[in-house]
Amino acid sequence: MTNFPTKGEDKKVILRNSNHPQFDFDFASNVKEQTPEIWKAGGNIRGNEAFELWGKAREGSESPSVIEWIKEREAWIARHFEDGKQFKGDDEPTLSNIAGVVAQMKWGTIGTLGEQGMKDVILEMTKKLEGKKEEKQLNETVTKALENKVKDHNEEVKDLDVDWNPRVTLSTLAEVMERGIGAYKTNPESVRPNVGSPEQWGYARVNSFLFALKKGRFQGGKHDTDLLPNNHPVKEEMEEKFVIVMEKEKREIVGTMITDGIEMPLFSTIEEAEEIAKEMGGEGHHEHTLDGVTYYMPFNSHEEIKAAIEAEMMDETPMEENDHIEGHDEEEEKKPMGYRSNPSKEIRTFNVENLELRQEGEDNIVVGYGSVFNTLSNELGGFREIIAEGAFDGRLNDDVRFLINHDGLPLARTTNGTLKLTTDERGLKYEAQVANTSLGRDLIELMKNGTVNQSSFAFVVEDDSWEVRDGINIRTVNKVSRLYDVSAVTYPAFEEASASVALRSMEEWQKEEEEKKMQENLEKEMEERVKEDKDLTKRSLAELRLSIINKK
Repeated sequence: MTNFPTKGEDKKVILRNSNHPQFDFDFASNVKEQTPEIWKAGGNIRGNEAFELWGKAREGSESPSVIEWIKEREAWIARHFEDGKQFKGDDEPTLSNIAGVVAQMKWGTIGTLGEQGMKDVILEMTKKLEGKKEEKQLNETVTKALENKVKDHNEEVKDLDVDWNPRVTLSTLAEVMERGIGAYKTNPESVRPNVGSPEQWGYARVNSFLFALKKGRFQGGKHDTDLLPNNHPVKEEMEEKFVIVMEKEKREIVGTMITDGIEMPLFSTIEEAEEIAKEMGGEGHHEHTLDGVTYYMPFNSHEEIKAAIEAEMMDETPMEENDHIEGHDEEEEKKPMGYRSNPSKEIRTFNVENLELRQEGEDNIVVGYGSVFNTLSNELGGFREIIAEGAFDGRLNDDVRFLINHDGLPLARTTNGTLKLTTDERGLKYEAQVANTSLGRDLIELMKNGTVNQSSFAFVVEDDSWEVRDGINIRTVNKVSRLYDVSAVTYPAFEEASASVALRSMEEWQKEEEEKKMQENLEKEMEERVKEDKDLTKRSLAELRLSIINKK
């Protein structure tokens, strides 16, 4: 028995047997692709899943997940049929009040407005957004500055090894800038006194967003999270927190609403919402209806609380006086002189001597060194390198994998105890209980016959230092901030290519050394000039005395 579409009917669970007609799929698809602002306004994560399952159902899929969704759709429509009824009156669509209609569209359903009525709401909202975009045209100077920021940022992160795409486009950065300018104009009294223009406020928001792309977190409050790439930790966190029960300052917040990537609280009572409004320097409350339930948000309008939260977030964001010209990274500037932050993976390969293979029961144990201490590396394209003893302190308990050529499935891992890392006077030692797979068995045989005789490790440098010895640039890696893996390698990595991060560090050091030398030369020249002036003064006084004596 299917009990579909209603109990006792027992029809096949397919969309054409549903009691409810389908919305225009092509129209919904165009909204998703062309107006993401509207698409994100309603339906949250489950709505997006519903749209994907709807597409599969249309293609004829009868997978268990599709079947279950078709059944769920019947009940969902019954609960949400009246969503959007406010538009039968005088209400105009905004990104804050169209959530119900958007959700209906994602579920492929037609609610109380009818299909054309739903489309009219979406189309009107689209026109509004297009009008705002026309109003928000950035001038040529700002656009050029943003182009430079995009270029500099993308160059800086090109070797960054993270789970998300850290690069940025001009259109994304322009959107962040426009939101910052809009926040300034909406609530100018909340802007710090040292901010002289909407553009400067916008640049601060841009700098904060770029910081989040690089670091995986915000320096201050979260904003524009909807513009962050997939897999970004902040974006994932925000999606998980969307409309969930949480406690904050002993108040029960029933959920949050995300607008333009900004998280705003929803309360179950008017009193709680108005209390928060007072604490934030405002007053009043306004309502939001989600899934047929009314929630209360601080301030008299959605725009007011959005502006207030934006102001608080920007106030938390460090902003130098010249932020409207150049971006600043305060955390980096606070590092001691000589510190190099290289948030990119590097790879080094060492010859493995006295490689040990042990048999413990049915387990094959590979013992070797991923790195050796206090030993000059081979030429790395303009420099040689030393790994200092203590460089791996605090990193031995990281989630480190044992791989082949830094790729593929791990053959051992620290988190499950099959990979053990230690350090001794020689270097970074590893013991790997190699998985009994075809790949693992092949590796053991290659090591036994000497075909594989090298190890390598992948890492990120936290602190390094430079010097010149016998005309050779020497880099000392003092501390590693991240250890990714130790690998058996069938051939050495082309280390000149993987040393690009170190080369940038070397260039910075060389520049500092040149500037230091120029300063020393300048100071020496000034000392010589002062000495010459003193000598000249002495000679002049002596000549004057001699002249006086001669006259007498």
